[in-house]
Amino acid sequence: MHHCPVTGLPITERSQWSFDSPKGDYTKKFTLIGNDIIHVQKSARHGIILEHLDQATLSALIREEKLSGKQLHLLIDCTNIVGFSYAYKKEFTSLIYNWNPDFRIVVFYNIDPGIRLQLDMFRSIAPHGLAFILSGNYEEAISFIMGFKSGKMRDEATGESRGGQDPLVRVEFLSTLARMAWLKMFDQQIYLPSETHASYPFFKALEVIQGDFKSMEAEHDLILNQTLEDCRRQLAQKTTALNAQIELNRKNARQFREEKLALASRVSSHDLESTRISTANAEKTSTLKTLCELIADLDAEPQIKQKLSSCCLNLVETGRKEAQLNTELTEADSAFISMLQKKHPNLNQRELRICLLIKLDYNSRDISRMMGLSVRGIESTRYRLHRKIGIEKHRSLKTYLTNLPVFNS
Repeated sequence: MHHCPVTGLPITERSQWSFDSPKGDYTKKFTLIGNDIIHVQKSARHGIILEHLDQATLSALIREEKLSGKQLHLLIDCTNIVGFSYAYKKEFTSLIYNWNPDFRIVVFYNIDPGIRLQLDMFRSIAPHGLAFILSGNYEEAISFIMGFKSGKMRDEATGESRGGQDPLVRVEFLSTLARMAWLKMFDQQIYLPSETHASYPFFKALEVIQGDFKSMEAEHDLILNQTLEDCRRQLAQKTTALNAQIELNRKNARQFREEKLALASRVSSHDLESTRISTANAEKTSTLKTLCELIADLDAEPQIKQKLSSCCLNLVETGRKEAQLNTELTEADSAFISMLQKKHPNLNQRELRICLLIKLDYNSRDISRMMGLSVRGIESTRYRLHRKIGIEKHRSLKTYLTNLPVFNS
């Protein structure tokens, strides 16, 4: 364990009390001198600007060392500190009005001249009972704390022994400026010295700035309220649109369910019709085969027998195609399918059936009901048929199919 070189008091260190800053530009360390002096140091190779307080580590130290309820003293090393962020100033100002635990004195030492005025502003708004000292080096600072604890320097530390009017005027100026800048106190009563005093113009300037700040805050509040109102209005509009979309989605879901049920019903009907056609085709084919056998055994002229047999075979072929297309075909329909299939062998059975129905003057909606498909699906098939058959875009598919037998006669 180390000891303070000035007082000989033991110095307590913990690894968890030392850490790097979020930006990695310095290392901060807390130590405990004796049992009531908390020492804060920062190690850096260059000048640093403090961004935020580290109250969490300070609270952890006090909790771990069971210092709650005790009067404590804070010693802060300002080596390499060249500035404080606005956030730090606000946090520190808030902290000195809400000290927890009970710090009795705060001593800054190794102060860069560039930050002394800002520390003077901190000191100027320190509440009554909190000693706020700006010291030279470590030896002077720790000696000041020991003298304060013994009561020898308490009047000097609290400012009660200050003499003369000018130092008090300076403190009043700095405290007024700090309260406006860091606490946004724009309604405070500003002290005004006599008009003959050298500082009178500066306090009058503060009074003008206070009015400007107050107007700026009112303007800011107005803009903020308008922005909030716009946000509420936009939120209400978005909520209404969202609710309408949800309701539309529900309606669409109901429609989709109804369409699904309708399609299922059509598919079922289509299956029954297909079964009926298949059964009828099978019976017809069986009858035609029997008829062909009877014709073969018939005692008639060969030409007549040949003609009758050809008719029967054509009917058998028509029945085969009906079974493939699940549609009852006339002789003309069967001939059309044969011709279309010969001319365009790349068409499948569904496309052949759709072509037949188009030729028979059925529209897409009728075809969709007959085949158990959506209208959009039929339209997509018709579009693909244009490309597969090789018809120009401006030509009608129905016209092409209607004229097909003429082209192939």
